[in-house]
Amino acid sequence: MEGYNHSQEPLSLREEFRCKRFGLSHDSPFNFLRSQWQSKPKSRCFLVYRCLLGSVFGTGVITYTVTYFQHGHCFIYLTNWSFYMCGITSVYAAILQIVYHFKKESWVPPSSLIKCYWACFWITLCAEHLVAITYWTLIYPSDRVPTNPTYVSDLFNIWTHAVPPIVFTVDNFVVAQPARLMHFVYPVGFGLIYLGFTFIFYRAGGRDLRGRSFIYPFLDYSKPAKIALFTAAGAIALTAFSGLQYGVYRLRTCLAHKFGKLILDTS
Repeated sequence: MEGYNHSQEPLSLREEFRCKRFGLSHDSPFNFLRSQWQSKPKSRCFLVYRCLLGSVFGTGVITYTVTYFQHGHCFIYLTNWSFYMCGITSVYAAILQIVYHFKKESWVPPSSLIKCYWACFWITLCAEHLVAITYWTLIYPSDRVPTNPTYVSDLFNIWTHAVPPIVFTVDNFVVAQPARLMHFVYPVGFGLIYLGFTFIFYRAGGRDLRGRSFIYPFLDYSKPAKIALFTAAGAIALTAFSGLQYGVYRLRTCLAHKFGKLILDTS
């Protein structure tokens, strides 16, 4: 591990706005595999925590897909895209944590794997806030009518629309990894990819479970003005959620510094 800067000190705001901060490079890959609050380089408690999180969301994704596959329609909804990201991110993190825990101290995690995890984590964290806000304000309670073809059990409704933003916000407060203000581009990019998918779905003549040519009423491509408005609002919301989670990161490092849990300089 020699030759790496293990500092967990946040960048200055001026430094945060440099163009290179759009990227995923970081001097200390080990901070992505540690809790902000652990005292030793490796922690069994953090390993159990990561595995538990991976098990909860990994099991949830598999069970949800089997139960509500509905001839592949489960893959067209943004809620499910975000829920699958929860499973991918949490299982990915658990695997990285297991490998790190049982490897020798000299092992260095590949930069490409850390970058991929970092992007997935930030996409999941911000997208789940958008899903929760959109669902609870625009779709619920009409979604809870038992005759609704997209109806899911109360358990899965809470699991997909309420639990993820809470759990991943807590995770952002637990882990030692940094956050970047400029990383709003990743959840916004994820949203644009989903928007592109809905357009292809519409142009290809796809139908949702109600037989409609659009997946959500606010993504009806026969009304382009509404689409443009929703796209702009979604991008602004994702940027705002990214900024909010950056604030959680700064709060975490502030408290960690106060309690002596922040590594400032290892040179």
